[in-house]
Amino acid sequence: MEANLLIVDDELVICKSCEKIFLRAGHSVKYATSGKDALRILDEEKFDVIFTDLKMMDVGGMEVLQTVKQKYPETLVVVITGYATIASAIETMRSGAFDYLPKPFTPSELLAILNRALEKRKIIQLSSEDYTYSPEEGFEGIIGKSSKMQETYRLIQKVAQTDSTVLIIGESGTGKDLTAKAVHNLSRRKNEKYFALDLTTLSSTLLESELFGHIKGSFTGAHADKQGIFDAANRGTIFLDEIGNLPVETQARLLRILQEKEFMPVGSTVVKHADVRLIFATNQNLTKLVGSGKFREDLYYRLNVFPIKLPSLRERKDDIPELAMYFLKKYCAKNDKPIPKIQTETIESLMNYHWPGNVRELEHTIERLLILVEGDEIEPVHVSAALFRADAYVRSLIPKNSEELKTLKKQIREASVQEIEKLFIAEALIRNDWNVSKASREANMQRSNFQALMRKYGISKPSHPA
Repeated sequence: MEANLLIVDDELVICKSCEKIFLRAGHSVKYATSGKDALRILDEEKFDVIFTDLKMMDVGGMEVLQTVKQKYPETLVVVITGYATIASAIETMRSGAFDYLPKPFTPSELLAILNRALEKRKIIQLSSEDYTYSPEEGFEGIIGKSSKMQETYRLIQKVAQTDSTVLIIGESGTGKDLTAKAVHNLSRRKNEKYFALDLTTLSSTLLESELFGHIKGSFTGAHADKQGIFDAANRGTIFLDEIGNLPVETQARLLRILQEKEFMPVGSTVVKHADVRLIFATNQNLTKLVGSGKFREDLYYRLNVFPIKLPSLRERKDDIPELAMYFLKKYCAKNDKPIPKIQTETIESLMNYHWPGNVRELEHTIERLLILVEGDEIEPVHVSAALFRADAYVRSLIPKNSEELKTLKKQIREASVQEIEKLFIAEALIRNDWNVSKASREANMQRSNFQALMRKYGISKPSHPA
């Protein structure tokens, strides 16, 4: 990420040294040997990060810092000084400096603090009030601009132009379905049919019927001929999710399609041709399944022609701010609600979480946050509540004596029960697409009691804009 940097120091050798280090790292650099010159340059040009000496002859670093905070709030300031005292460090941080770097420092220390500053600035930009994000942005509906995702997009574009079989590998919630659809949308088959099937949802018998079709009387309940997906998707694309769960007996039939482009409906002796593009996905280690005899080795090599490994959200945390803002706008539009402000610290708390459920978990968390938040701003404590993590809330209210401790414990117990109740109702509604009757049945509650809790916590059925 190229940045525009300003160095302010009355020692020319410091300015030149910093300039050399930053230029080698690919950044644009200017320097000023006085605070007065720095203020003049700031009136002429915008900078991402400013490194300023604290003690200078005319205008000091504190005055430069205060001017930047007032006029250019998105610009971050790092104070560098030889007067490295605890008091001066605290004073500059309280005045709004991003960080504090004492002289002498090494090139690696200087670049490390710059990288942290640029990450912070990115978060500030994404969480500002005027941030806009259109559903048309992103790569074929996939959100994220990190280096790992850029490599993923490159692979998608490359393989989409061919008819090669694709194997998408990734944890649950990483967007394997979106990746498969992107391959189809960018291929020559984009105007043909696209079928997606999760192989974990059907029994072995029903799965073969769904994939290959069947003829009347081929098994109990087969009252009429049925067209299978391989027939219906002719000239199109088929996406088979969780291929590792495919029964061994069905694997042989799939292997024939990959080798010969042919199949027979269940109970039929008529061979049909399959002109389809196949995309597979798995969250399992297929090599281990091959070793244990649960997956055919010859099938594995046939479908592993072009693997695309999707990164977990933990591996691309740089994308979390953009994803969070995208989902925030998505669910505000869906529920016809105004978009709340989201604090920079709130974004940071989202980035600090490990997200075992990946992007899908982040999306559901944002939807929960919009239910939990009653005001017009999302704070870090709301994230803690949504993720069942009350530690940030507790640390902010550490009691000073036993009476305060008793009071706080009571408040936490009451608040915890209320938050869990609210999340209990919200989750049941989300799982059942806001159908109150289905949600109350699943929760094993009377509809009237369920609705009473909805009223108690102000949870209402979303109104979809026309």
